[in-house]
Amino acid sequence: MDSAASNAYGLAEQTFDDWLADHGRCGWARTFEPATVKLRNQALGRVAAVLGHPSPCAAARRWVADTIQAWAPLEVLFPSREYTEEPGVSGELGTHMGEIVEREYGFMLAAATNPQTATEWLQADAQQLGLDLALAGALLGTLRDGSDDAWVPGHTCMSLALAEYLHRQALGMRQLLVDAVAMSYTTSIALRRRQLQAACRSTPCLVAATRRYA
Repeated sequence: MDSAASNAYGLAEQTFDDWLADHGRCGWARTFEPATVKLRNQALGRVAAVLGHPSPCAAARRWVADTIQAWAPLEVLFPSREYTEEPGVSGELGTHMGEIVEREYGFMLAAATNPQTATEWLQADAQQLGLDLALAGALLGTLRDGSDDAWVPGHTCMSLALAEYLHRQALGMRQLLVDAVAMSYTTSIALRRRQLQAACRSTPCLVAATRRYA
């Protein structure tokens, strides 16, 4: 591992330790996976896969985008920060959690046998995906290849807004985005992901697999 990769790996280790020290960010993930050594090895294993890729910057970008895709639908249910300035993100979907679990996560409810446990499983998954996003972002901020990564904040905001739009659609709730804006977000997100996948086709699955509860 060269010095740049070694520095990036060290930053990822610190990012993991910061996440682990913050119960608000890791509490549910640790409840359902108490072996923190296993969590650490899995998370840093994905970091090592990126750093060992022939194009680590491209791999880090794909990791960011793929993780956002999985994380956004859960982040709008269990927001880890305030989104008052983000159009299309209300921070209020948690008050409809019972209905969301029943309508959208029935497979998980069936395995959990009660809505509270299913909700806790979802929150644990949200936290683990949040860890992956923090790690991927740390690598992307450290590795440099001359490309402009200013797309990440906008991509994140669109993904969150579209995730809430889809939850609201499933529940028949009043929308915060007009359909035309939602469609433009869908197109922009899909285009970005296609570009990143084209730039990094050989990356193994890096996104933390949400647990299967069957």
